[in-house]
Amino acid sequence: MGSLILHGRRLCEFQRLRNLRFAVNPFQNATAFSSSSSWSARDGQKDHTFTVSYLVDSLGFTTKLAQSISRKVSFEDKRSPDSVLDLLKSHGFTDSQISDVITVYPQLLVADAEKSLAPKLQFLQSRGASTSELAEIVSTVPKILGKKGGNTISRYYDFVKEVIE
Repeated sequence: MGSLILHGRRLCEFQRLRNLRFAVNPFQNATAFSSSSSWSARDGQKDHTFTVSYLVDSLGFTTKLAQSISRKVSFEDKRSPDSVLDLLKSHGFTDSQISDVITVYPQLLVADAEKSLAPKLQFLQSRGASTSELAEIVSTVPKILGKKGGNTISRYYDFVKEVIE
């Protein structure tokens, strides 16, 4: 029983550590790691603030929703999220559908639009999905874009399309 409690305590500690977010520059020298922890806290707060303001300004989210989403994903600049939003718009997604996708699956905002998302959208279109069907399916089940491998995406797409029809 004692080992279960110890294991449970370690699990709680791991879960707390897992929720910490900070960026490490691999080109920094070792002295950067000996600086106070307030640096990473300030840096994390800056990213959090930027993410919230981006979500409010770009997607029209309420501050409360943007703060909730920023606990799941954060970014330092708008380059990656802008490229993801542009890609979705170029594939016929409406602003409302994009908001739905990001609300459910905010991790898409930090995905590589050209190397990761574009091939998946093209693959789904090659399966016969029209632009409107593609937007409907992805906005209904955004995590389909998080799936890896053509077979997995294909099976997931077939299932979702069948349910929607």
